[in-house]
Amino acid sequence: MYADILEATVLNNTRYEKDPNRCLAYHVLDDMRAPLTQEQVAAHWSASGKGDDTHPIRINRSPLRVCACGDAWINVVIEVSRYLGYNKTFFDILEGYYQTASSAWPGHSFEDVVTEKPFRVHVDRGVYDYLVFSGGGDEVLGGCALTRLLKDRSAGLGSDDPEDFLQMEKLEDTLARLKSGYVEIARYLHTKAPRTQLLVHGYDYPVAHSDGPWFGRPFIKRNFRFEADRDLIHAILAYLVDRFYEFLNEIDAAHPNVTVVDIRNVVRGRWTDEFHPDLDASKDIAGFYRNLIDGYPIV
Repeated sequence: MYADILEATVLNNTRYEKDPNRCLAYHVLDDMRAPLTQEQVAAHWSASGKGDDTHPIRINRSPLRVCACGDAWINVVIEVSRYLGYNKTFFDILEGYYQTASSAWPGHSFEDVVTEKPFRVHVDRGVYDYLVFSGGGDEVLGGCALTRLLKDRSAGLGSDDPEDFLQMEKLEDTLARLKSGYVEIARYLHTKAPRTQLLVHGYDYPVAHSDGPWFGRPFIKRNFRFEADRDLIHAILAYLVDRFYEFLNEIDAAHPNVTVVDIRNVVRGRWTDEFHPDLDASKDIAGFYRNLIDGYPIV
């Protein structure tokens, strides 16, 4: 099935190739099947139109300019992923209301984005009012990352404190590295695009499934029991999300060009899988961003 979809998905002489080792990660190849660089992907994706049904028809979009970069919360590669039941992201929704561009791609790691800064394609022009950035979830909540952070279920010794089930030293190191990356992006914008406000989020509380690749498999591998430990699993995931927001809020307080969009408890179980919102949830998340961009208070 993948092969048929990917072979049929050709835009501007490029092809999408599924990464067999990562969920929702696609590589972009040119007509010679050579991988495109992050900068080439950014230029390609902005020019491609992303499918005829991606953008709602709006004659009068806001003059505000909004660009985006990051992971599958921004770009799920809808031409391919819609065959697997996925739909528009919250940024797909925002594209119907503003002048937009995106360098987001769900195959780029957080470290790669910070190092290579594919968003430069857009923000260096100095015309964008906002950069919407989503990244770092795979470093804390992704399947392999979560497996590394979790202790075996037996280590808790009857505790209900999430910290007793986590490799806290590894977690603190990971969060410090993420914070450093976000600060680097904020400082880059301050220098290269001082008019551009950085909008960031720390995801929402996910719901683990026993057969899920993001959370289910790591918890099972660490000998958690999905029925008996359901509340504990939820508490651990909620703790990780809250810690993510903790360092983002610290950056917000220290950098005037950064604003945290807190979308905790917005999805409310409306997931396509364990960790990607469905269409209705994406619309609600987009509403939070629209309120902020258009100057309305978020309540």
